[in-house]
Amino acid sequence: MSPIDTQALESLLDMLEGDEESLAEIINCYLVESPKIFIAIQASVTNQDANTLQKTAHKLKSSSASLGAMNLHQLCLELESKGRSGNLEGVVELVSQLVNEYAQVEIALKKIVQVS
Repeated sequence: MSPIDTQALESLLDMLEGDEESLAEIINCYLVESPKIFIAIQASVTNQDANTLQKTAHKLKSSSASLGAMNLHQLCLELESKGRSGNLEGVVELVSQLVNEYAQVEIALKKIVQVS
């Protein structure tokens, strides 16, 4: 299964009235900002900081969904929920899955930007 839901990406492109240059800018911004959020997520797990985990996972969840990275969105949703509940059991494994999924999303988005 593709790491990117092309229908979601096409919906975003429709909202941008077909402006592929703006879509490329949004994707590039996501690719620049996401690693910073990952660092914050990993730090919050290391520090057992449930509140920061909730907030940072929420940021990544929303932007990932808008670009069609639905598996990544789902993992962020789980991390956000863990942070909200304060139950950090299993978050190290979730973050590991998140990192692996993001690597696939990054490759797919970079290909899309090259095509547009």
